[in-house]
Amino acid sequence: MATRTTTKEVVFRRPFLLSGFESVQPAGTYTIETEEELIETLSFPAWRRIATVIILTRGATTECISVDPDELHEALMRDSAQPDASTSTGSSSPQSRQRKARDTMNAYRVLGKRY
Repeated sequence: MATRTTTKEVVFRRPFLLSGFESVQPAGTYTIETEEELIETLSFPAWRRIATVIILTRGATTECISVDPDELHEALMRDSAQPDASTSTGSSSPQSRQRKARDTMNAYRVLGKRY
């Protein structure tokens, strides 16, 4: 069966924790890899997600940890819904926060629905 792997970088602005992690991870940029398999029984190409991993680098050690894509998506939504500590007042409008959350959500929908 044919498989493919897609890679995407995500940014957490604040520390976060997902199931399966031993400790809270610091804010930063992380690489997400999604492996999919081709569903051959259909008359058109379709892909089914079979694994999603986040790559954690700690010093000279790199570790790939399996994550639930829905939990990852929710963590990114929570992170983007928080006011940005780097802004002078941290008082962005509700519309601005909603737009940022929607943009992040739409970017992550691609993880499981690439064509």
